[in-house]
Amino acid sequence: MMNVNREKLMKQIQAYSFAAHDAMLYLDSHPTSKCALDYYNKHKALAMKATREYEARFGPLTLPFDACSWEWTKGPWPWQNECNYKE
Repeated sequence: MMNVNREKLMKQIQAYSFAAHDAMLYLDSHPTSKCALDYYNKHKALAMKATREYEARFGPLTLPFDACSWEWTKGPWPWQNECNYKE
């Protein structure tokens, strides 16, 4: 069950991030579009929220540039989560 939730959350992050990025590209040529800016802000916030939830449950998705320790090495590696990870 955990992997299903993990995959669903990752797909949400990808969808929200794609939508925000696509809106950002649109805003490059339509910078005064309030509708596009609202859409961008909504999907950016959704992507950030889903990313925070994912990282709280499963570990970081990216390496933080302001890291003082190597926390990302303390959890299971991505290939260990597929079928061998036990909580």
